[in-house]
Parts: sequence; structure tokens; C-alpha cells
Amino acid sequence: MTRQHSDHASEVGTGESTQSNAALWANLSNLTVCEPCYQGCLLGHQDWITCFAWLDITAFISNDDSNNNTTTDRREALLASSGHDAKIRLWKFTSFNSSNSAVDKQLTEDAGYDSNNVSSDEDEANIDDLEEGEARLLIHHSANTASTTYNTTAVSLEALLLGHEEAVTSLSWRGNHSSPQMTSSKQQQPCLLSSSMDRSILLWMEQDYEQQNMTTGVWVPISRVGSAGGILGGSIGASLMGFVDSAFSPVKGRIVGHGYGGSLHLFSRVIEEEVDPAAENDDNKDDVLLSARWLADSCITGHFRPVQDLAWDPLGGYLLTVGSDQTTRLWAEVSTSDGDDTSSCRWMEVGRPQVHGYDMTSIACIGGDGDEKKENEPRHRFVSGADEKVLRVFDAPLSTLRLLSSLKRSRDLLTEGNNVNDTWRIERAFLPSLGLSNKATADPEQESAKYAGPTNSVNTVESKTDQLKLPSERDLGVTTLWPETRKLFGHDSELVCLDAYRAAAGSKYPNLVASSCKARNDVASAAIRLWNVNLGKCVGVLKGGHRSTASTLSFSRDGKYLASSGKDRRICIWKRSSSSMDESPTYELSAAKDSAHKRIVWSVHFSPTHPEILATGSRDGFVKIWHLSETADYSETAMEEISSFEPTCKTGKTEPVTAVAFADSTLKVSDRDCAVLGIGTETGHIEVWAIPIFTTMNQKSKPTLLHSMPPNNSHFYTVNKIAWRPVVNGYREVSENDNRSLDLTLASCGEDCGVRIFTLTIKS
Repeated sequence: MTRQHSDHASEVGTGESTQSNAALWANLSNLTVCEPCYQGCLLGHQDWITCFAWLDITAFISNDDSNNNTTTDRREALLASSGHDAKIRLWKFTSFNSSNSAVDKQLTEDAGYDSNNVSSDEDEANIDDLEEGEARLLIHHSANTASTTYNTTAVSLEALLLGHEEAVTSLSWRGNHSSPQMTSSKQQQPCLLSSSMDRSILLWMEQDYEQQNMTTGVWVPISRVGSAGGILGGSIGASLMGFVDSAFSPVKGRIVGHGYGGSLHLFSRVIEEEVDPAAENDDNKDDVLLSARWLADSCITGHFRPVQDLAWDPLGGYLLTVGSDQTTRLWAEVSTSDGDDTSSCRWMEVGRPQVHGYDMTSIACIGGDGDEKKENEPRHRFVSGADEKVLRVFDAPLSTLRLLSSLKRSRDLLTEGNNVNDTWRIERAFLPSLGLSNKATADPEQESAKYAGPTNSVNTVESKTDQLKLPSERDLGVTTLWPETRKLFGHDSELVCLDAYRAAAGSKYPNLVASSCKARNDVASAAIRLWNVNLGKCVGVLKGGHRSTASTLSFSRDGKYLASSGKDRRICIWKRSSSSMDESPTYELSAAKDSAHKRIVWSVHFSPTHPEILATGSRDGFVKIWHLSETADYSETAMEEISSFEPTCKTGKTEPVTAVAFADSTLKVSDRDCAVLGIGTETGHIEVWAIPIFTTMNQKSKPTLLHSMPPNNSHFYTVNKIAWRPVVNGYREVSENDNRSLDLTLASCGEDCGVRIFTLTIKS
């Protein structure tokens, strides 16, 4: 056994059988329990030891013993150790049988053995081996205390591997290294894989030299993968701390590295032409590894800190998320099958539009239906907020649009054809050193050019998409940045939440963004601001509604209402004035409900299909459904509670509700039209409910639970936001067979650093 220790030494011990100490060990049948016995330590490391890896190399010496006509029952093993000193030490453990008088247990300082205690030629040969190996430690142990034979293990330093520049985090040997039935000529040569905080993974192998039937070797790194040094400034938007683990894949020809930020990096082996093709799939051939190149595949990435908010593209083509890791990430469906078969897809991170210097808090997609930059917003535009006072607006570059259009599931995103006048879009963006704003660049010589596609020589999105590939983790924060087109100033403290109203085609009203910030013991700072992003100005400040921070906002689908709530437990309904100007619509407080819940209100959301229906979720554990109605002269708005219920997944006295969201479609339940409502809780559970739609107040009926996500598929901590994928005709098929079933997609994010996407088939 070995034990990691903080004093830079590896402690080595053995197990001696015991049957007398029943108070410490349970008496289990068919199990021999051994008590550890300290034998010594191996000095050499100069800092913390963090990882070990064992390898049995007995089969490699079996032929040598047969050639020497010896009958020694000898076993050998290699122990690789490393830590914060960035050095890897290989220790050889050689075990053999000897009599009690053969080797003295007291080790001499210079050779590690007593040459006077030699009773046979066999033991003398073993001692010679120890002398040549410069044994650092001799371990004497026996499986039976009554035995007259000791199992003696000599420990020597085999090699010192230098190659990493920072702490080594993991070590692993190539699998299936030895077998008693295999001769040494058929064994794989030992190959060691090491990962480090210097953002590199090294493969080590011993280079053999045959000299007079004697084999000597030097351990050298035969391959290096990862991003050691990286692009100037490192891997942007990801943790710069390197790898925490690595391993050989059970599938031949692949290795995997686990990044400090949670990403999984996959590398595939590429065989050089001079290697025998027959040996390409044979890992037993050492020349395959010695001459192979390793290419980075698309890796599994994600946020490495809590995910605070998410927003769907207006046509459902992709998902944008923001988190406390100071990044905005773009997710899209990628086909996992060859050819035109799109039945097998998975969601992957295909872009990192924003890399910021502050923790991100909110995001809203504001893009319109078209792609021409005219009076209204173009497609592929979003607004983000962070722990700062500024809202930032981003437009997609051509490189990202080409990447999206090349994906199997995203070909229908761009319906404008090849004649789109998109010359105003830039090719790609970059983040300057010590800057927070993504800038436009047209330098085709930069490293990101291979992913960005051709430059603006052809001003169409569809140019040469077949040559594109998904960017790797190393390049996500460099090659997929979106340019920041404008900043919106006006708030006095850090932003809390955003919501967007996207005007329908032909509407006289512009797209709007509502934002709120932290209220610093000041009622004025609790005001909500309305922005016309296309004009880049604030068109309204909503005051007098809240006395503390407004933590949640929601526009109705037609833009007529804006609902807000927060810490003061007050729900405010702001109504668009009929006398509003086209470019600067005004909203006035139309209705308010004090103490709508007993605790803070975390989430509000209007039904897309019925703008008069509002859902709220609170820390008091209740979800409430509200109905808005107006008087005949439209001068006043009434707000009435029509339903209140608790999630069925509550485990204690209450189950705080942290997120609610209505789907874009309705379904039939007992011959009644029902809205589909998603609910997220503080413990990570997600439920889907059917909410009856009432034409009159005397038709009230209780909501019905449709589905509760299995705990293994849900979040294991607070759900921060949920959102249903927009249902758009012509983009993706929605199954509504005689109104009996409905196919929907739900996205959620939470404090567990995860983004989860569910596909549901809801049957009436």
C-alpha cells in the first residue's frame, strides 16, 4: 500500500494478517483482513505528492529468467508518482522469495542490504540485482507469520521524468499491459499518460537500446497534446488551470483529458503513412504510438460556475446561456450520424459569443425576423447583463452564421436565401488584451481564420460551409466571439434581470428590452428601464412600482403588458399607453398586488397563447395563476388569482419555486384547452403542469400534473431559469396528431453549473 503525504515522501507499508484484534476489524467470511505495517518512506519529491499509478511488469522479465536458467519466483512492478514539483518519478518494486536469514531487515545506508546474510546462490543473485539497481528500500513481509520464508521487495528509482512545467495532476498506464499467458515479446511496451496544470498531456515511453543482450532505456515524451502555451492570452473563456485528469480510452486510438473547468477533451490517433496499415488498430505494436499524431476532437464543454440565465433564439435554432464563469455560450443541435440522417443529434457548445470580466447575470434575445439592418432589429442579436451598470448588445458575425447553417439541424435557420444583403455584418470578432468589449476584425492571418471560413469576398452566409468544423475548446473563446455593437448606460448599480419584447412583423411598435438593477436602499434605484436597442437609447423609466429590487420581469407576447416582482412580494402590471409614440412607447402602472406571496417572488411569466394569463412562483412554495381583465373603457386593469398550488416534489415543509415558464402551445385535457407550464424548484426538481384556460371566472378547475422529471435527470441544486423552445412553423416538426400529443423541448439552468435540455411528448 502507499499513502499520499504532505511532507513530500511516499510512505510504504505492508499488510500482516491478524485474527486477534476483533475490536477493530469485522469478521467477514472468505476475507483475510490485513493490518497495515509501516516499512519506510521514499524520499525525492520536493513538494506535495498528488497522484500514483501502478503497473505490473512481471511478464517483461519472464523470458530473461528463462534464458538465465533461474527458477526465481520474481515479480516486478512500476510505481509512478508525481505532484506539485512537476517531476514524475518511476519506482521499481522487485519482489522475490528468500529465507528469514537470507536478507537482514536492517538496511545499510549505502546499498540497502547486508551481504553477510547470504545463504544460497539464488539469494546471492538477488542481492546482485539489488546492488545494481541501487535499492532505496527493502521491504520484508509475509502472508503467514509462521512461515520460514519472507517475501522481500526491493524498491529502487527507475527514472526521473522531466517535461511538465507545472503541477502534475494525474498519472495512468496504458491498459491491458500484461498477462501471465503472454510472453514478453508479445507484451505492450509500458506507456505512461500524465496530465498537468500547464494545460498539456504527455505520453511517455521507454526508448530501448540493445547492447550485448542487455536492454537499457531512457524514458522520453513521445507525444504532447493539449494547449500548452495556447493562443496568446491562453484559452479565453475557459479555466486556464489546465487538466486535472487524463486516461486512455477503452476504444483504441483515443485519449481523454478532464479540464479544470469541467470540459472533457478528446484526442484521436492519426497513423503516419510509413507505419504498416495492418498495425493501425493494433495497440500492441509500439511503433504505432511512437510515430502517431494526435488530433483534438470536438470536446464536451460547459459552464464551470452557476448558470444564471438562458434565452432561445426567436426561431428556436440555438440556445444562449450566461453564467458566473463570465461567459455567454451558444448551444446547437449537432448530428451524430453520417449522411443526411438527422434522427440522432446531441446538443453541443458551438460558440462562446461573449467572454467578460464580470459575472454574467442575464440575457435576452432581441433579434427580429429578417436579416437586413433596417428600421428594426436584424436576426441573431442579443443583450446581456452582468455585475456592472452597462447593458451590452451583440450581433452575430458571418463566421458563426456559416457554422450554424452547416449543422444538420440548423440549415433552416437562414431562410432568406443567397441574396441577403448582409454586407454590414463583420467576419469575426476578437477580444483585445485587458478589454471587456469584443471588437471587429478582418485580419485573415490570425489563428482563428481556419474556423471562420472565407472572408467577405463572398457576402453570403452559405459560402463553402462544407469546409467548416466545430471549434475545439482551445479556440471556442477566440474564434466564435460576437462583436459588441453598442452599450446601454443608465443604471446606477449591478444588473439583475432582463426580458425582451419582439414585435410581430408589421407592428408599429419597436422591439423593447426591460432591465432592472440592485436597489441600494433607495426606491429610485428600484426603477425599471425600457430600451429601444436599435436606437441605442432608454425610452422609459418605470418608477413607483417597487420599493426594493425587481428580481423578475416578463413581457406579454403582444407587448401590451409588462409584469414585475421581487423582494417586496409585490406584483406590478405595467400597461402600454394607447397614446405611445411608435419609437418610444410609454408604460404606466395599471395594476398592483401587494403581498401577492408570503415570501420573495422569484419568477413571473405570461402565457404566449393567452396574454391575460400570468404565472408567478415564490419562495413560499406556491405557484399562482392570475387573470388580467380590463374595464369597458380600458381605463383600469383588474388582477385576480384563479389558482394556487404547490409542486408535488416537496420534501419538507415547503419547496421554494424559483422558475416558471409557459410553453408556446396548448393541449386538450378533458376536452378543455390547457396551457403547459414548467416549474423549477430550489432543490433542482422540474415539473410540467396543465393549466386550464378560462373564458369566464365561473369555469375554474384545478391544474393537473403532467410529468415530473426523474431526479437523476434533474438538477441537484437550485433551478435558476427554465424556457421552452419556440414552436415555429417550417423550422421543426411539431407532432399534433388529432390534438392527442404535443412534442416540446424544455431548457433549464441552475446553480449546479449545468444546462439541461429535455424533449417531451405530452399526450392528451
